[in-house]
Amino acid sequence: MKRYPHLLKYTKKILQGLSLIAVLCSPTTVLADPVGDGWALVFSDDFNGTQLDKKKWSTCYWWGNNGCTNGGSGDVQWYQPDDVFVNNGILRLRAQKRKMNGYEYTSGMISSHDKFAFQYGYAEMRAKMPNGRGFWTTFWLASQRRAWPPEIDIAEYLGSQPNNMHMTYHYSTPTSKHQSSPWAYTGADFSADYHTYAVEWNPKEIIWYIDGMERRRYTATEHISAEAMYVMATFALGKAWINTPPDETTPFPSYSNVDYIKVWRHKDSPSTRAVTPIISETEGLKVAAKSNLAHVIFLGNAKADAKLSNHMGTMLDSNKVGDSVTYTVNVPEARTFNVRVGVKRYHNRGKFQLSIGGTNCGNPQDLYASSSDYVELDLGNITFDASGNKSFKFTVVDKNAQSSSYKLAFDYIKLTPK
Repeated sequence: MKRYPHLLKYTKKILQGLSLIAVLCSPTTVLADPVGDGWALVFSDDFNGTQLDKKKWSTCYWWGNNGCTNGGSGDVQWYQPDDVFVNNGILRLRAQKRKMNGYEYTSGMISSHDKFAFQYGYAEMRAKMPNGRGFWTTFWLASQRRAWPPEIDIAEYLGSQPNNMHMTYHYSTPTSKHQSSPWAYTGADFSADYHTYAVEWNPKEIIWYIDGMERRRYTATEHISAEAMYVMATFALGKAWINTPPDETTPFPSYSNVDYIKVWRHKDSPSTRAVTPIISETEGLKVAAKSNLAHVIFLGNAKADAKLSNHMGTMLDSNKVGDSVTYTVNVPEARTFNVRVGVKRYHNRGKFQLSIGGTNCGNPQDLYASSSDYVELDLGNITFDASGNKSFKFTVVDKNAQSSSYKLAFDYIKLTPK
């Protein structure tokens, strides 16, 4: 091929310029960093390898294990771990027409509950959405306290409307259990290629981004949550809200493909060191161990108690000294926390000793009371050398002479940063 020496010196610059134009003009190529300086990456999964990282993700909601759904939202699928794949650097959440547990469909999801949660920051996902009637994929944040609301829907997509992306903030007020602030953006066909979806959450505002461009800003400061939140990517199917159920045109199997999920925190952002306590409802905590299966009773809706937070709690139906129950509690950072426990006292209660990771926390506590009483016990401070899941063991050590039994009743565990 004939060469033109007088053009060679411009070749590299021309190619560099064309590459830059391609990057800037492509709707699917975006820098993967938040806007501005001072951000530090605190959580990241590029989904390399051949298996999901179980240290970062669960494949069900916190109330499930090998199968679950969100029936309150109108979901018509049963989430299954085998509908979650990792290969070639991509997380694939599969939806298929498969009957299971009374549902017509199964699909996949991932959740970082009890493994990673953050308070204020910038969360981003790069993904390619599925196209099909009845598909309902969401990248969202929910409270580590396991109470609802708050909820931040970073990107909520309906397969029957592939050009629309919904961005919603759910919150509560002193006079209303639930309020929502919805927004919809119309853009490209989000099922045709990969796009980035992100949110910046801080005490003053919540800002949504698609492909690095701001698409929505919420500024009602008084309603912005300060609770630690965990991350989810879900591939639901359903007919709730404005969605339509799957029909004969819906392609199965279909996949929601995720390239990465990342979270940054800003160096100037408030953290758990300065704001709200972390409250873990005991009915939502994993029971890591117990002295006897018959001794643990979870109080559900049928035995709801209006004075318990969320109207639920847990009971250790003990009948002797030495009975125990151990809850798994996620500690978000290495530091010192004040530990408090919400309990229900009564005439048939015993005394317990709390130990965390094998170390006693506070003195034995007597839950006996002649009549029903709800209190928050201060068990002192404990220093954690590392973040992550910790074992909170409650052991029956005695009972009041006036008590008729050794039972223990718990409402929540509260960690207040010191």
